[in-house]
Amino acid sequence: MQFIYSIYLLFLGIIALNVLYWVVFAIAGRLGKADDTDLEEKPLRFRKIGVLIPAYKEDAVIVESVTENLKQTYPADQFDLIVIADSFQPQTLSQLADLPIKVLTVSFEVSTVAKAINAALARLPIEQYDILVVSDADNHMAPDFLNRINAAFAQGWKAVQGHRVAKNINTSVAILDAISEEINNHIFRKASRVLGLSSATIGSGMAFEPALMKAAMTTQHTMGGMIKSWKPMLS
Repeated sequence: MQFIYSIYLLFLGIIALNVLYWVVFAIAGRLGKADDTDLEEKPLRFRKIGVLIPAYKEDAVIVESVTENLKQTYPADQFDLIVIADSFQPQTLSQLADLPIKVLTVSFEVSTVAKAINAALARLPIEQYDILVVSDADNHMAPDFLNRINAAFAQGWKAVQGHRVAKNINTSVAILDAISEEINNHIFRKASRVLGLSSATIGSGMAFEPALMKAAMTTQHTMGGMIKSWKPMLS
C-alpha cells in the first residue's frame, strides 16, 4: 500500500513540475521582450541571402508564393529565391523559369524536406551567400523580413528563428492552428530567449550562417511541416 502511495505522490510531483514549467515560461514570455525589438534596420552592408524553398508537388501554390516573396524591400541583387522543385509539373517549371529566381530540380524515392535541403546545399555554391534562409512553398515573407534578418546577423547572430503567423483564420481549424502556433511561439521561443535559452527552431522561417547550417543538416534525415508567414525572432 505504501508503494502505491509513493507512486501516486511521485505522479503528482511530476504534474506539479510540469505545470510550474509552463507557468514560468508563460509569465516570462508575457513580461519579457523579444530580441528583435532592438534591431537596427540600417546595417553597414547588405549581406547576400539565399532563400531555400523546398517544395514537393506544390504546383498549386508555388508561383503565387514566389511572386509574393519577390516583393522584399531588401535589394533585389542581394538575395536569391531558390526553389527546390521535387516532382513538379512541366508547366509549373516553365512558369518558374520566367521568374527572376533559381530552380533546382530534385527527385527522391522517399521525399523529405531534409533531403531536398541537403541536395541543394550540395549543389549550390553556398560560399556565395552570407545567410541562408529556409522557407516553405506556401510561406509569404513579410516585406521587411530579409532586412531584419540582415540586421540580426549584423549584430552577430548566427541562427535566427522567425515568428510564424497564420495567413488565414477563416475556418475553425485555421483558428485553432493559429492559436497553437502563437502559444508555441510564446512558450518555446520568446520565453526561452527571455530566460537566456535558445529558441526552439520550427522548420521554416529560419536563417543560418551557411557553414553552420550545412554542418547541422548532415545530421538531419527528416524535417517537420512548415507554415505560413513570419517575422524574425532570434535564436
